[in-house]
Amino acid sequence: MRAVVSIVKPDTILRWHSKLVQAKWDYSKRRKQGPGRPRKPGEVEELVCRPAREDAWGYRRISGELAKQGIAISKSCVADILRRHGLPPSPERKGLTWREFLRWHADVLLCADLFTREVWTFCGLRRTFVLVVMNVRSRTILLAEATFSPHAAWMAQQVRNVLMTCDDLGIRPRYLLHDRDKCFCSDFDTVLQHAGVEPLKTPYHAPNANPYIERWGRSLRRECLNHLTLFGLKSLQRVVALYRRHFNHCRPHQGLANRVPQAVRTGEPGPEPVSGPIGKVHREESLGGLLKSHRRAA
Repeated sequence: MRAVVSIVKPDTILRWHSKLVQAKWDYSKRRKQGPGRPRKPGEVEELVCRPAREDAWGYRRISGELAKQGIAISKSCVADILRRHGLPPSPERKGLTWREFLRWHADVLLCADLFTREVWTFCGLRRTFVLVVMNVRSRTILLAEATFSPHAAWMAQQVRNVLMTCDDLGIRPRYLLHDRDKCFCSDFDTVLQHAGVEPLKTPYHAPNANPYIERWGRSLRRECLNHLTLFGLKSLQRVVALYRRHFNHCRPHQGLANRVPQAVRTGEPGPEPVSGPIGKVHREESLGGLLKSHRRAA
């Protein structure tokens, strides 16, 4: 003992002794689980967490929803599961995301954006602006107009044209989503408000908050404009108009179960699966074969 005491302090010896006594009577490793009631199976815990993440439901609503499926679980058990998975009570969870807003309001939502393109003129290269407006539910392009100068009067007139097109097609918009480009001036928003349409601005530097119209601009460049050298505003307007028609009437959209926007807007049923001979398939082209589509012969 003297040999040990000579190299360590008395407090160290007492601490070692205390730990050895605790270890002798510690049976925690023999337990199959912690104290209290056994936890719910992992699949049940996942069913509890999913609606909390997706719909921000409260404890009682989640408990009732699982009871519909024959899973008996108390409100306190739901609270414990959510707490262990880092999910706070319903009022403290995140608010409505842009993705949820776009999905829930697609029927009454329009989105707009301005794209730029350089064209050749007698004065050299000039920048043009293409204003595009889309109906989110059907992905139909309602307007695609080009100009050298998107001043306030021109922008206000274009939004009037969009509203008249909506009336003709039976579309009743409540919101129009656009970014914070200064071209979307107060006159543009005022025309919307007088028509009962609320203008919504995306957050700063967040193009992903307006994804459908941004994706359309990318498709326009990749499938069309990147393959052409354009001379003058009229040539650009003609190309954009042809691509708009191709997009609305011929191009299948993966987000619409590979249906074309025109068919979705008018409620046309999809084609019946082919059970017999396919028959003839015609190819339709525009812009010298740059834009192509196929259809079965009647």
